[in-house]
Amino acid sequence: MVVFFVLVLLVSGFFLIFFFNKKSKKQSEYELEKPVFQQYLSKNLKEISGISYYADNQVLCVNDEIGKLFIYDFKKEEITDTLDFSSDGDYEAIEYINGIAYVMESNGLITAFNIENNTKETIDCRLPTVKEYEGLGFDKTTNSLLLAAKEMEGRKAVFSYNLNSKKLNEKFRISKDDINKYGKDGKDFKPSGIAVHPFTNDIYILASVGKKIIVFDQNGIKKHQYNLDDDQFPQPEGICFTPSADLIIASEGKNHLASISYFKYSSKNI
Repeated sequence: MVVFFVLVLLVSGFFLIFFFNKKSKKQSEYELEKPVFQQYLSKNLKEISGISYYADNQVLCVNDEIGKLFIYDFKKEEITDTLDFSSDGDYEAIEYINGIAYVMESNGLITAFNIENNTKETIDCRLPTVKEYEGLGFDKTTNSLLLAAKEMEGRKAVFSYNLNSKKLNEKFRISKDDINKYGKDGKDFKPSGIAVHPFTNDIYILASVGKKIIVFDQNGIKKHQYNLDDDQFPQPEGICFTPSADLIIASEGKNHLASISYFKYSSKNI
């Protein structure tokens, strides 16, 4: 009888381990330790601060402090074009939507630059409670720009600027309880990039300080956390998706060249 109960406990334990491992795997759509490729960029993009999907095999990049846009082709592994959009400033993020490049400064001023006719307008998302923004994304479900605050009063928040109503609202706040300890930074989490998954509409928030990506649903409920290797991502600043949901992460170079890393989306892991 004792042997029977021991066997029952062992089998139950096995199935519990299998269940939780399977559940954990289902939460992870990307194997960040296994990029399809990691390419190192030219010195012009050593301080890359934001990326956005532009066209097949191409991303649009912005370099901190330089009022130029760079089109980088990762199939050719080179910058194929450079566009002047403004004077030098403190540029932290970029989002390309239907011919318009939205480039955000750290204070919340956004330049909407029409690449086709070289016209531009300014969107003012400054708030007295936000000291610094660093992430800019696009939420197609609401036709809104998403702004991630790096430094602000109280808990860090994601804001939504509706391109139809031209209004800025708080979308959700990030709780300390949402952040799992990792590495030397522990629970530190200062957003440096934000992007919306094209299939699930989940919101991916990247943090250079903290070396994490935290995935939230549209209501700000945490779904998953990716921990980033410091050697692989010395200073991760940019994040975007391709239309097929492949993930691209850009990292500043620090003492070396900057890089972009490309990760294949796997629906099998959902």
